Amino acid sequence: MSWQSSTWQAWRMVGDAQLKWGPWVIYDSELRTPTGYYQDNSDELALVIKYQRDIAREDLLEATGEQWEHLGVPADKRRLWLAHLSQIWPDVKKGDRLIFVIKNGDGVFYQDNTKIGVMKDSEMSNAFLHIWLSPDTSYPHIRRQLIGKT
Repeated sequence: MSWQSSTWQAWRMVGDAQLKWGPWVIYDSELRTPTGYYQDNSDELALVIKYQRDIAREDLLEATGEQWEHLGVPADKRRLWLAHLSQIWPDVKKGDRLIFVIKNGDGVFYQDNTKIGVMKDSEMSNAFLHIWLSPDTSYPHIRRQLIGKT
């Protein structure tokens, strides 16, 4: 399987959304698939997040842990998965893009067009995407926009 970044870049956008906290824009996001349509349990998705603020890696990890807790991910898995992500994720600066591409259960993180890490655990990959795509997400309005149900 090829993980060239051009693969996901050729995919069509399903939807896009913006996360705001008060008056501040935190990030812009978009969901892509090969067809431009979202289906639950799809095995080919790309989530593109373009940050509109500088955010430290530790803050990204903390927010991810909080979202997984909200979704009911057990504490032992959260700790294990966050430890793995701490080895992958950088601090992000305004304008940086973090992209997560899942294909056949495996996930790959890119910072802009550079591969920065791989997730071989399909449960972890799906749990990461569920932060935005689960019906139980903390951000149902973002989910609706990302999956094209605005």
